[in-house]
Amino acid sequence: MSAHPAHSFLSAASNLQTLLQQAQKLQALQKVWGEIAPRPLATASTVGAMHLQTLIVYASNGAVAAKLRQLVPSLLEKTRKRGFEVTAIRIDVQVEPLFPVVRRARHPALNGCALNSLSQLEQNLEASPLKSALQNLISRHSDSVKD
Repeated sequence: MSAHPAHSFLSAASNLQTLLQQAQKLQALQKVWGEIAPRPLATASTVGAMHLQTLIVYASNGAVAAKLRQLVPSLLEKTRKRGFEVTAIRIDVQVEPLFPVVRRARHPALNGCALNSLSQLEQNLEASPLKSALQNLISRHSDSVKD
């Protein structure tokens, strides 16, 4: 079975063609938004939806939303000049989580050969921050290596 992009499935089904057209329109609007909005504000906001002829833009915080609201008249005009039928731009705040879930990368355990090489290096060094760091590294990883 060959892989087909989602675009081909959406365009094949007549009842999903409207969805495909809306997605393509939002994608085009997002591209235009990145070009017409000032760069710092464009990166801190995103096109969210198009309801009737109102473009809904989500700002990452209140300050960005306030500045964008000041620029709505010029942004609206620039959007129209790009060929989109937009009569209003609504700016909503879509707050991102304060503490995003960050998954820590698991550090691979050092094998016995690597630990022996690091131990030899550490023994040949004079007292220094590097020697201390190597001692810490060796002690952390020596527990995980079972010869």
